[in-house]
Amino acid sequence: MNPKPIILDISEWQVPSQIHYDVLSRQIGGVIVRIQYGSNYEDKHYRTHLAAFQKYNVPVAVYAWVRGTSISDMEKEASDFYRRAKAFQPTFWWLDLEEQSMTDMRGGVEAYRKKLKSLGAKKVGAYIANHLYRQFNIDTKKFDSIWLPTYGQNTGIYQGNNPTATSEYHLHQYTDQGRLAGYSGNLDLNRIAKGKITDY
Repeated sequence: MNPKPIILDISEWQVPSQIHYDVLSRQIGGVIVRIQYGSNYEDKHYRTHLAAFQKYNVPVAVYAWVRGTSISDMEKEASDFYRRAKAFQPTFWWLDLEEQSMTDMRGGVEAYRKKLKSLGAKKVGAYIANHLYRQFNIDTKKFDSIWLPTYGQNTGIYQGNNPTATSEYHLHQYTDQGRLAGYSGNLDLNRIAKGKITDY
């Protein structure tokens, strides 16, 4: 049994034509949709995903894979992220930190966060790869929420394997092999570790 509510995160890898949004929506408490991979690559299906889940009254948040190579590049990525997603009024804006794109990731990521906030993003969070958490040395206290992945045996259900990099996290991605009615492929599933649905 997976912890409720289930928070789903998806991208263009989940093709809209293969999703029964009405069925899937009834099983989740929220969804986090990828908007971009760096500035130059826009997710193919983010508009469709966001509109469909909003139609079924699912709270939507958004995320962007961060690839900035300098402070100015990080700020440009933040601007593109905001421009692409603002019309959907997401509950949360997540920075997906899984790639060392510049030497000073701490400084670069802080520039990205500040830019997003200055543009009008109310809540900004950081998804940090568990094995890169110490290396990146992100100033996590500046963020409104922290999201960490650890899969354990990755069976598709939560088995109590929690992030080890820190105990200060709010959202936990516990599998990329999840299964839910309404979609026949694997899904990334997350649980709220601290806080409530409106905080994520």
